[in-house]
Amino acid sequence: MDSTTNRRYAVPEWHHEKIQAERDCQEPKDHMLRVVRSMPEQEGPDFSSIDWEAELALFGGIEFPAYYHQPFHSVPGGYLSRTAAAGDRCAMEAIYQDAHPRRSLGLRDELGSLVPADARTVVDLGCGTGDAAAAIARHLPEARVTALDASPFMLIAARHQNAGIANLRFEQGFAEATHFGDASVDAVTITLVFHECPDETKREILAEGLRILRPGGTLVLSDTGQEDLHGYRGFYEPYKEQWLVFDPPAFLRDAGFGESVAKDVAPPLWSFVARKPA
Repeated sequence: MDSTTNRRYAVPEWHHEKIQAERDCQEPKDHMLRVVRSMPEQEGPDFSSIDWEAELALFGGIEFPAYYHQPFHSVPGGYLSRTAAAGDRCAMEAIYQDAHPRRSLGLRDELGSLVPADARTVVDLGCGTGDAAAAIARHLPEARVTALDASPFMLIAARHQNAGIANLRFEQGFAEATHFGDASVDAVTITLVFHECPDETKREILAEGLRILRPGGTLVLSDTGQEDLHGYRGFYEPYKEQWLVFDPPAFLRDAGFGESVAKDVAPPLWSFVARKPA
């Protein structure tokens, strides 16, 4: 599925070694197997019309940092692969099939409600295939929502599966180094990104969020439980040990945000809402 003539996205051999080691670990893999078996039952987007080679050619030649070159979720190539992008919606639907009547898409809607109703410029950092950003754009039709991701594969999928939303725009870029001006946006959202990042990158992303937010602007940070990555053994997660001890309020405070407030609107995901000091 991932055949491509573009050498930029060639899969290194060590990816396969990491994936095999994860498969061989002795910890239970029940959750992983349940997701894999449930994915074919989920309703996913139809990507049969996409010319992946042609669309990849439209993207620039940005350099990906070392932390990004990982076989996330035991997918060779990680986020720089067609497999990850094309299977993202079905994987998310399978993981959260019992969490909400509308599965992962329902959770996205609940999280979208955390963005202030008066926000007019919203940036979603690390948008993946765009379902969270799409939920925000539908929730706030008067806002301009920009969804940013580094992976061209994820953005290709995002633009196809969330087409036709007039106030939503997808752009390529890194969450820790955006093109937005200082104090230029009303709200920043970061959903299911931090567990895929080393701590240094988490800090860089929060610093960037603080920089681009207007004084009094809102940051919404949402992610999975700290023990979840160990509960899904079989899916390779390079930063799972750091995630076990991640302290969201402390990271937000150290980054310069005001007091963060926990919001339990989309369990099993947690959320913290914080503001940039006025």
